[in-house]
Amino acid sequence: MSLLWWSATAVAVFAFVFLAVRLLGRVSIARDSVLDEVRRTLRGGAVEQTPGRGPQARGRLGQLEITVDLHHDPRRPKQSPMWRVLAVGPVRLERPVEVRTIGWQGWIDPWMELSETRTFPLRGGPSLEVHSERPLTTEHPVLLALLRQSTALGTGALHARTDLMRAEARFHPRAEDNRGLFAWLQAMSDISESGSGQAHREGPARLARGARVRVFAPNQG
Repeated sequence: MSLLWWSATAVAVFAFVFLAVRLLGRVSIARDSVLDEVRRTLRGGAVEQTPGRGPQARGRLGQLEITVDLHHDPRRPKQSPMWRVLAVGPVRLERPVEVRTIGWQGWIDPWMELSETRTFPLRGGPSLEVHSERPLTTEHPVLLALLRQSTALGTGALHARTDLMRAEARFHPRAEDNRGLFAWLQAMSDISESGSGQAHREGPARLARGARVRVFAPNQG
């Protein structure tokens, strides 16, 4: 009986280790494929190994300096790993704004939990939970940019303030299912472009000619 029990335990442990290694392998393959596509999307893009944080894709998107990596948050195990985006550059907002799709947990800036909350439905996508010091209209540059991406936007969150944006997006172990990340990147580019003086003078045509994010097509050259 004891031998049978130990044999069953050994088989169970082996199966668990095998599945864990296989899952980690799938995560690494998808991560590398998506980061390489981000690299090709960015001007002067590169994928760099950073000590303790793993690979990061870095480069320019329009006027923004972009960094993208895959992040594990021990406080949010159900959402980990997740894509994390840092954008530094022109963001002309008077007050900070944080937007989350319904169901996304946690805060990029915990202070935003004290701000006002409104919900905006998206056509063909998840509803948005908007947190700001004052109520926003759909003409606000952050909401306009996200509404443009409504059908492609995946679950996640965006925090925008003067000259800085951060975003989080759900990771999928199949590379082709991570298109939502690129919708968040496009929205961040549009937010930055919308605040430029020339964008105000030329209107929507300026955005149409601005930085555009590639449609994600993994394993293409």
